[in-house]
Amino acid sequence: MAETLKATKREKTGSIANRKLRLAGKIPAVLYGAGKDVVHLELCAEQFGVVVRHGVKDIVLEGDVSESVVMREVQWDTFGTEVLHVDFFRPGS
Repeated sequence: MAETLKATKREKTGSIANRKLRLAGKIPAVLYGAGKDVVHLELCAEQFGVVVRHGVKDIVLEGDVSESVVMREVQWDTFGTEVLHVDFFRPGS
């Protein structure tokens, strides 16, 4: 069963903008694949933590982007306690 996450598009990218996002309780993410443009997103860290604990790979994004995606990669900090970045992949049509 797929979990649902609220995703918001983000305009600013780069390490400084991402650091500010994380301090605000958000996680930077990217959505790519299926020959479509790359979309930069931000997710609620608390909501994403629930999805990770459930071990779900298939996710439905809602909000600015409404798509069914696969979690491709999760980047953790050095100690494995905080999520730094998430990659989502659009399955091919």
